[in-house]
Amino acid sequence: MGLPVQIVTSAGELIEKSKVDFVSQQVDNALQGVLVKAPIHAPLDRFRNAQLVKAPVVWSTAPAPTVPVLAITRIGGQPFVYVVASSEKGTVARQRAVVLGDTLGNDYAVSDGLKPGDKVIVSGTQFLIDGAPIQPTS
Repeated sequence: MGLPVQIVTSAGELIEKSKVDFVSQQVDNALQGVLVKAPIHAPLDRFRNAQLVKAPVVWSTAPAPTVPVLAITRIGGQPFVYVVASSEKGTVARQRAVVLGDTLGNDYAVSDGLKPGDKVIVSGTQFLIDGAPIQPTS
């Protein structure tokens, strides 16, 4: 109850923001869904009587860094990224373990393992090993 809901068109255009004010205790086995209701105050010409819409429910929001899916490598199921680091040999790639959050389009949210200012290597990661010298490009 009270979670934010975004009512959108089929093209993804936001119609209205609302809050959940009813959650059914029954699960519809055919749809694998739960009935949730939220009041709307948009002009009624945008809706039909008894119309069903799909509306994202926002469980939580928090700022988090994201990295492209292709920047993630996995070793034994553990996700890693390569970050740019300086060493006595010059600029090198350092492997860093990360904790991944949700997938957002073609990106992963990273909940742990990156610090502000870290530069993540996003291409050519299949050729890298920890400590390999690299030539950054913009």
